[in-house]
Amino acid sequence: MKTSKQVLRVLSILALSGTLATSVAGVAQADNISDTKDKISSNKSTTSALLTKIQDQQKTLAKLNNDVSEKMNDISANEKAIAAVTKDIAAFDGKISAAQKQVTDRIDVLKKQLVALQKQSSNSISGNVYVDFVLNSKDFSDLISRSMTVNKLSVANKDALDAVNAAKTKLATLRQDKADTKASLETKQTALVQQKSQLETLKDNAQKQQDAFNKELEEHKGELAALQAQLSQQTADATKKAQEAAAKAAAEAAAQQAASQVSAQSASSSTSASSSSSASTSSSATVSGTNKGSLIANVQQYLGVPYVWGGTTPAGFDCSGLIYYAAKQAGISLPRVSQAQSTVGSYVAVSDLQAGDLVFWGGVGSAYHVGIYIGNGQYIHAPAPGQNVTVGNVSYFKPDFGRRI
Repeated sequence: MKTSKQVLRVLSILALSGTLATSVAGVAQADNISDTKDKISSNKSTTSALLTKIQDQQKTLAKLNNDVSEKMNDISANEKAIAAVTKDIAAFDGKISAAQKQVTDRIDVLKKQLVALQKQSSNSISGNVYVDFVLNSKDFSDLISRSMTVNKLSVANKDALDAVNAAKTKLATLRQDKADTKASLETKQTALVQQKSQLETLKDNAQKQQDAFNKELEEHKGELAALQAQLSQQTADATKKAQEAAAKAAAEAAAQQAASQVSAQSASSSTSASSSSSASTSSSATVSGTNKGSLIANVQQYLGVPYVWGGTTPAGFDCSGLIYYAAKQAGISLPRVSQAQSTVGSYVAVSDLQAGDLVFWGGVGSAYHVGIYIGNGQYIHAPAPGQNVTVGNVSYFKPDFGRRI
C-alpha cells in the first residue's frame, strides 16, 4: 500500500512538472501570437493611413492636371489673339502703303499741273510757276481768270494732301495700337508658358510622391501577407502543441488511475458545429441593361483613349473634354471646363448617386476633375497624362459630389 502511494506521488510530481512546462510553453506561444496580431493591427493602421494619403495625393494630381489643361486652353486662345492682331497689323501696313501711294500720286499730279502752267507762261518773270502763270496774262480778264485758277489749284492740292496725310497718320496710329496689343499678348504668352511649365513641375513632383506612396503601400501589403502567414503558422503550432499536451495529460491521468487501481470511466462527447462561411455577393447596386443612357454609352466607347491636356476629340481627352464631347454627341449642351460643368443640373450626394450622374472633385463652381457615374460604385473618367480613359472606383478615388443633369 505504501509503495502504491509512493508511485502515485511520483506520478503526480511528474504530471505537475509536465503541466508547468506545458503552461510555460503555452504562455510563450500566446505571447508570440499576440505580438504578431499587434504587428498586423499596426500594419493595417499604417496601410489605412497610406490609402488616405494616396487618395489625397490623387486629388492633388487631378487638380494640377486640370490647371495645366486650362493653361493650355489659355495659351491656345492667346495664340489665336496674337494671330488675329498680326493679321490686322498686316492689313494696316497695306493701307498705309496705299496712303503713301496716294501722296505720291498727288505729288505727281501737282508736278504735271506745274508743267502745264509753265507751258502756258511765255517767259519766267519771278521764278515761281504760279506767279509767272498769272503775270503772263493777256489782259485783265485773263489775269482774274488765271488768279482764280491758281487759287483753286492751290486749295484743292492742299486739301487733297492734307486729307491723305491725315489718313496716313491715323493709319499709323492704329497700327501702333495693334503693335502695342501684340507686344502685350506676347508678354502674356511668355507668362502663360512659364506658368504651365511651373504647373508641370508641380505635377511631376506630385506624381513622384504618389509613386512613393504606392511603393510603400505595396511594401506594407507584402509585410502584411508575411505576418498573416506567420500568424497562421503560429496558430497551427499552438494548436498542435495544445493537442499534444492534452493527449499527454490524458495518458498521465490513465496511469494514475491504473497505479491506484481506481477504475474510472471517462465519457467523451464530441460536438460538431456547423459553420457557414459567408460568400461574397455582388452589390445590389447593379447596373441593369446594356444601354445605360446615351451619355454613358458615348463615354464608354472612348475607354482606352489617351489623356491629352486640353483634349476634346477622340484623338485625346482631358477630364472635362471627355464629358463635353460625349454630351455633345448625345445632344446635351454642357460647358467646356469642369468648373462650369459642376454648376449644371442639381446637386447629388455621393451616397445618392445614380448611373448617368456626373461626379466631381473639388467644390461647386471650382471643381478640378469630373467623370460620369455608371453604377456599382464605379465611374468613367480621363485620369491624368500618361493614362487612358478608364473605369474608376469610389473606394480608391472618391468624388466629393455629383450633379444630375
